[in-house]
Amino acid sequence: MTVMYEAETMFAQLINLTPTCAERGRHARISAATAALAAGRGVVLCDDIDRPCRGEIVSAADSATAQTIAFTVRHTSGFLQVALPAERCAALGLTAQCGADDPTDPQCVSVDAADGVGTGISAADRTTTARRLADIDSTADAFTRPGHLVPVRVDTDRYPLGFADTALHLVTASGHRPAAVFATVVGTANPTDLATGPDLTRFAKRHGLPLIAVGDIALGASPATAFDSHFELPAGPARMAVIDDDQGRWTCLFIGEMDGASDVPLWGVPTEHLFAEVGARSRFPHILVAATCHDSTESRDHRNALIDRIGTSHSTLRRLLQATGLESVRVDVDMVPWADHL
Repeated sequence: MTVMYEAETMFAQLINLTPTCAERGRHARISAATAALAAGRGVVLCDDIDRPCRGEIVSAADSATAQTIAFTVRHTSGFLQVALPAERCAALGLTAQCGADDPTDPQCVSVDAADGVGTGISAADRTTTARRLADIDSTADAFTRPGHLVPVRVDTDRYPLGFADTALHLVTASGHRPAAVFATVVGTANPTDLATGPDLTRFAKRHGLPLIAVGDIALGASPATAFDSHFELPAGPARMAVIDDDQGRWTCLFIGEMDGASDVPLWGVPTEHLFAEVGARSRFPHILVAATCHDSTESRDHRNALIDRIGTSHSTLRRLLQATGLESVRVDVDMVPWADHL
């Protein structure tokens, strides 16, 4: 049996990869937040930038001062947590609280600094404890338990998903040690409840704190790859990257230099014949994409999904293409599928 592929193209669709207005806004918020944290100031981290239902004041633990901690206590529930990498929690002997089974934000037994503090609850004392948690020279015996700061163990091998993950990511990205203080903002109109919606937005603006959403970080980062490898082919430098999203799995083969390139041909091919197609393309650079969709096996549906994913702001596939430095791609949208010829 011989397998053949006929790449007859009726027309192709040019897709612009330059950032959209929404994408530019996301990048601007990330830049403002990391700049504020780098300068030793705080930010407000919310769940949704357009309709926030919860917000956290976030600051770097290694630059904590009595003033920043007092401000955080004054405008939040007063329940202060410190996000730390999971391996750091293990090194400090920070064990999970009884019943703390939330896989996204596993809280550890609360701590105070073992020396240099009074009761542990004052802003000055909690500053000492926060800075001690961020200190790379601290050991397990540098803390007493229970205390007045709650460490939160974060798995740094995954993308930021929750408040603790994102707070730690922001603080680390701003150049600080990986330890982030965060606490939930209470309402200004009604201090007995949490700040939401316009109340939270006004609070951030009133105090000059950049407002950023959890989704900004998750969507701003280069997408996680299930496989990623750079290598050389006779046709030139190549990279294979495999990513997953809610549509399925995308296997992308980049051939040639992508950074700054525009109008780059992008063809969809069956996964099993991805490398067989490398020599069939004469134009460089170019991209081959194989799709394994969850909800359909029809080749036309795969092509439609490909067009949709690349054109959709914040999609995993679009972000992967943008991360290569591409300005635009020309997607073949009417390919004859592989056929078996006996």
